Amino acid sequence: MGAKNWKPLGNILTQDVDSIQQKYNLPRPIAVYFAARGIKEQDIPGFLEPRLANLSDPYRFPGIKDACERLWQAIENREPILIHGDYDTDGITASALLALVLRQNGAIVNSFIPHRFDDGYGFTPESLEKALEMFGNCGVLVTVDCGITSCDAVKVAREKGIDVIVTDHHEAGDELPDALAVINPKVYPELEDLQLLSGAGAAFKLSHAFIKYGREKNYGGFMTRLEEVLDYVALGTVADIVPLLGENRIMVKYGIEALRKQLRPGVRALIESSKLHSDLSPSDITFRLAPRINAAGRVGDANVALQLLESECIVDAHANAGMLESFNRSRQEKEQEIYQDACGQIERGLAWQSPYSLLVAGRDWHQGVIGIVASRLARDYNRPTIVLTIQDGLAYGSGRSIANLNLVEVLTKSAHLLERYGGHPMAVGIGLKTENIAAFYEEMDREIRNQIDPSELESFISYDGNAELGDLTPEFFRYLEKLSPFGHSNQKPIYRFNDVRIIRSSAVGGGAHTRGIMQNRSGQIEFIAFNRPVSDFSNRVMDVLATPQLNKRQPDAPPQLNIVDYRDIY
Repeated sequence: MGAKNWKPLGNILTQDVDSIQQKYNLPRPIAVYFAARGIKEQDIPGFLEPRLANLSDPYRFPGIKDACERLWQAIENREPILIHGDYDTDGITASALLALVLRQNGAIVNSFIPHRFDDGYGFTPESLEKALEMFGNCGVLVTVDCGITSCDAVKVAREKGIDVIVTDHHEAGDELPDALAVINPKVYPELEDLQLLSGAGAAFKLSHAFIKYGREKNYGGFMTRLEEVLDYVALGTVADIVPLLGENRIMVKYGIEALRKQLRPGVRALIESSKLHSDLSPSDITFRLAPRINAAGRVGDANVALQLLESECIVDAHANAGMLESFNRSRQEKEQEIYQDACGQIERGLAWQSPYSLLVAGRDWHQGVIGIVASRLARDYNRPTIVLTIQDGLAYGSGRSIANLNLVEVLTKSAHLLERYGGHPMAVGIGLKTENIAAFYEEMDREIRNQIDPSELESFISYDGNAELGDLTPEFFRYLEKLSPFGHSNQKPIYRFNDVRIIRSSAVGGGAHTRGIMQNRSGQIEFIAFNRPVSDFSNRVMDVLATPQLNKRQPDAPPQLNIVDYRDIY
């Protein structure tokens, strides 16, 4: 209780909240949300009513029309098209999305998903050869969620007479691949508003352009409904933990609606095996659906996940979903074993650690799950974390960042000690020789100290601003729904309610949780406090941080506050 500091998200000015509230006739807590999140007044109507029509023109990508013309030409000439994906949820859904759109329009499509351990990450000369051996020659190759640094592989493909289209969202290197088209927003400064796209989002942009171009040229595309493939975009975007802002938010909003409709046998089988209901949310993707898809690539064969998503028969879909369940159980066991080993190292002082960073390493830790372990350690210790597995004199690892620290930039300073590295600002992969681990850690820690503010290492809870219980009206909850979908960079609002008195409290969940009623001068409301004992609440007066919520599975249930933290006043 109250162990963490409380910090408002921003320096909210009363006049800003007043202006937003009056201009758009909003409940005050909703105006507080917009002011705290720094959303400009002119952008508020579009935020409250996101529309597919607000997605930008895909032709903004340089070269994308050339890519579309070549794809339609391949369809006309019956040239096979090869999609080269990746083994995580973003790469698998991007592959399924693009393959579906192309096949709907007469294309001969094969999809290659590399094996995490046999092939490694990305589009390489070796993965190209393996794909061609598996599927035969192709006229066009499209990468999804990879390829932006694959200059050698693109060169080899061109020498074989293959036209390459790169779609990706990772950071580019010093040299761009010599492809027919490069569909990656991070390459083009003029596409700054699209920098947050996932791999599935970039694949959707190519699909959108392909259909638009086909209709304009009367090639085809008239029967394809792009809104029906947004379920793939939602899965890939949420799973890859990119911000749910801008166009991502629009695509995920409508993608969640498509997921709820369960248009595909594979999606239905995945949802049923995850024991979810139809009222899906992004958190269900994060904690239930994506881990199952990812598990295939981590401890099994990612092609099983692709086959699931592409299944046209519910019997086959359930068989593949069952295999994902098995993979996921294995993943959970391996993850917990490594996590406990890593925590033991930290507690015994055997890890490389400082107040600014953390690195743990173990011999033959399963490479497929160390990224998840890095995420858990970074969250638990609130420090940028690297987890390495040592195999045959080499160390392979994953890193996770915190706050606003760009881990890719940090690694550039120690690149001379690494065999390879890459990824996103918040998540990286690295490889290095074991004899370089200590030197690498010292340089990484030094650079993190240069880049991060010590205040960012403090344990604190951010909240949007103050609110009154009386403000939580039915109108407020109608607007609260409009703020969704919630996820990375668009978290559910947390408000501070001061001087509330607990007038009733009781233990639920076998005594693990507390339910009750609180009130202050402005009103009263029910509350739920998970993993908090009833003794903390009995006859208390306190300040609380809480998220207002409705129980969608029980529409007649009254609204409640989900307690995040609390402090006794007396």
